[in-house]
Amino acid sequence: MDTVSRVYALLNERNMSLYQLARLSGVSHSTIKTTEKRGGQLTVETIERLCDGLGITLCDFFRENKEKKV
Repeated sequence: MDTVSRVYALLNERNMSLYQLARLSGVSHSTIKTTEKRGGQLTVETIERLCDGLGITLCDFFRENKEKKV
């Protein structure tokens, strides 16, 4: 899973900006932007802080939002 893309997807779902999330989580927006530009992944510590800002758990962050069709 691309953690940076997941952050942007969650922001989009909540109609939040990266700057709002940075303020709520204490993670600078440049941390996410730099990770994105370098093609890297966010650390677990950073994801935990972002989850706090989003009001979700780590489990929610990594949960795939795909509905299974039977």
